[in-house]
Parts: sequence; structure tokens; C-alpha cells
Amino acid sequence: MSDSSSNASSPTTPRSAWPAGLATTASSAPVLKVALILAMVIGFLLPLALVRDVIVERQHRQDSVIDEIGRIWGKRQEVLGPILMIPYREAHTTERGEVRYRDRCAFFLPDRYDVGAEVGSEIRRRGIFEAVVYTADILLAGAFVLPDVAEWTSEGDEILWDQASIVIGANDLRSIDGVVTVDWNGEALALEPGSPALSRLIGGRMSTRVPNLAGAVGQPISFETNLALNGSDSLDFAPLGRESHVSIRSDWPDPSFAGAFLPDAHTVTESGFEADWTVSYYGRGFPQFWTADDEQGTGAEIRTASFGVRFVQPVSAYLQSERSAKHGVLFIIFTFAVFFLFETVAGLRIHVFQYGLVGMSLCLFYLLLISLAEHLGFAAAYGIGAAAVVGQIVLYTAKVLGSIKRSAAIGALLTALYGGLFVLMGLEDFALLFGSVALFAALGAVMYVTRNIDWYAVKRPAAAGAG
Repeated sequence: MSDSSSNASSPTTPRSAWPAGLATTASSAPVLKVALILAMVIGFLLPLALVRDVIVERQHRQDSVIDEIGRIWGKRQEVLGPILMIPYREAHTTERGEVRYRDRCAFFLPDRYDVGAEVGSEIRRRGIFEAVVYTADILLAGAFVLPDVAEWTSEGDEILWDQASIVIGANDLRSIDGVVTVDWNGEALALEPGSPALSRLIGGRMSTRVPNLAGAVGQPISFETNLALNGSDSLDFAPLGRESHVSIRSDWPDPSFAGAFLPDAHTVTESGFEADWTVSYYGRGFPQFWTADDEQGTGAEIRTASFGVRFVQPVSAYLQSERSAKHGVLFIIFTFAVFFLFETVAGLRIHVFQYGLVGMSLCLFYLLLISLAEHLGFAAAYGIGAAAVVGQIVLYTAKVLGSIKRSAAIGALLTALYGGLFVLMGLEDFALLFGSVALFAALGAVMYVTRNIDWYAVKRPAAAGAG
């Protein structure tokens, strides 16, 4: 009698496949499932990391192709000069009273320095990769004013006026065709490749001897020369004059002004850009003339003071894809959270294997994105990849969730996530704010939906199957 009464009052135990020894308390089932879901989320960090490695590898491949095209067409160019070089023999007296001489060299910068550059750009392709290259027609003009000899020599020094020369340099002189001449105070002088001086300052150098300097101290000596050269990535100049004016015109619509000085005025349109710089010698860290003893330090200061423009492409598909992949774990967390809420609120049973298949689909989105973006561009690839993944998950979860409405809710969530991420990719200054507000709103929505759930009263559904 007592046995019968005891059996009547005890609750019916569901026939579910629980692991042996697992206590079926009111809280054990959801805790176990949450632990499994969290473990799976952590596990998906590995495939997401592998996908990001693929993106980075493709980015490095593109960079190597760009470098290779640059080596063939022309490297990044920094144009420097002309710089006037005057050798002299410095006299000093030994302890025995003998006069000895040491070979020295003095370098002089222009008093007035004007640069005008007309730059035509084009896209060079190798396979699916492309690089921006340019052809620059550069005019260098201005005037030198030599200081008094007493300012840079001592009594007894011998100035070798007949060996004075001007030096013009650029990073890569291979692309220059024909003979380069300079109009030196009305006299045409042909530049020869190479110069033993200024090797620490710039790699490629041209030079020529200049006449009649001895009688020109304190007088302006005008110069003008044209350089036509190829390059890639960037074009830079240094503020060599007491006042330097640099003007660059190009048909490239996406410039990035860089270096020690930004342009005083610039205009950027879809058909190109114009930029102008005016730099006083008070804003730089090197003097108007120096000797060979100071060449290394002065050279470093000149390079630090250079400025110009980079011919950049808009944000590459690889960079955008890598930024997208960084948010992959959030997509998995939100999707799994909705699945778990369906289990808890609607009493569904979703196996961890089914969680895993959906997670793999979310991971494959980023592989689809980068493979399509290499051929179609980022925006089109993003739309196609997102539509494919959302469609795949909606069709699969229609059976898993037992309702097309629940499956449509998953699809709406993913569509909102992918749409929000695409907007986030286009933001720069407000990306962090947008992302923070979106995450806060999403957490608030989950808290609102689950506010009435008594988690201690949640029990494992009686349907068959392990979850």
C-alpha cells in the first residue's frame, strides 16, 4: 500500500538518453548545454583563424606582386636636388710647423626652389592582382646664392672651383630615357650618371661640372631642368630651398598626402587631384650648407623632412575581408544564442552536431567572401556570400526548428548582422561607436526576451534524442 502510494506521488521520469550518473536536477540540463555551446564557440576560433590566415596569405601575395611590378616599372620615387657640391682642401699645421691639406667637400642648397610635377597614373595587372604605377614629368627650377667663402672655409684653405658640380638624385633612375640636361645660368649642361658624393643621402645620382663659380659668390645662379621618370606607390620631394614651392597634378582620384608637411591647398575629384606646398626653411631641421663631416646627420634630417603623395588604391578587399573575419565569433555567438533560446522557450531539441553545421556555414562565409572578392570586388562578393550563407542556414534550420517562422527569424537575425557588419566596414571615425551601440542593443534584446524565464525551473524536454 505504501509502495503504491509512493509511486502515485512521484513524478514521471522521461525516457531521455542521459549519460550515466548525470543528475537530472532542474538546472543541470541548461547548464550542460550552455557548457557544450561555449566549448563549441571556442572550438570555432580555430577555423576562423585558419580563414584569416588564408586572407593574410593572399594579401602578402598581392603585396609581392605590387613590389615586383614596381621593381620592373619603377620603384617609389624621392626626387632630390639639385645640390651644389664644391670640393676644397682644408689646411692645417702639424706640430712640426708643416702645412698639410685634407680633402673636404661643401654642399649647398638652393636659395629658391620650385617644383612642378605632372603625374599620369595607370593600373598594371598580373593575374588577378593589380598595382598603381605612374609616369611623372617633373620641372625643377630655382637659384643658388653662394655665401661668402669665409663662412665655410678657413684661412689657407684651397677651394677647387674647377671641380664644383651639381648633383640630382632619385631613388630609381632606371626609368629615365635619354640625356638629362640642366639650364645652368643660361648654359645647357648634360648630366652624367653617378656621383661619389651624397651616396648616404640617396641611391640614384646624376651630376655635372658647373663653370664660373668663383666670380658668382653672392650672386643668384639660376637653374632649370626636366625629369621624366616612372615610379610606383609614392612620389616625394624635400624642402631644399629657403622657401620651397611644390606643386603636383595627377589624374589619380585617391591620393594620400604623407610626409613631414601636408599641402597648403589641395583639390581631389573623381578625375584627379591638385596639391600645393609652400615650406619655409625655418620648418625643417637642416641648414642651407654643410660639409662632408655632417653628411650623414644632414642626410637623415633631409629624408625626415621629405613630403609628397602616395598613389593608394581604395581599401583593398583583403583588408576589408580581414576586418570582417574579426567579427566571425560574434556571428556564431548570436546565432547559437537564438538556437538555445528556441530550445529553452519553445521546448525544442537541437543536437550539438546541428549547432556545429550551422557554425561551419558561418565560418565558410569568409572564405567565400575573399575568393569572390578577388574577382568581383568586395561589395558584390559580400552580398553574394551573405545571401548564400543565410539561404543555406534558413533552409537547413526550417527542419531543425520545426517551423518556417522560426527559421525565418534566424534568417532575419543573420541578415541584420551581415547588413550591420557591411555598414561597419564603411565607417572609419564612427566604427567603434556603431559597433559598441549595436552590441549593447543586441544584449538588451536578449535580456528583454529572457526576462520572464525561470532558469531554475527549466527542464530538459522529454522528446527522444541527445542534445
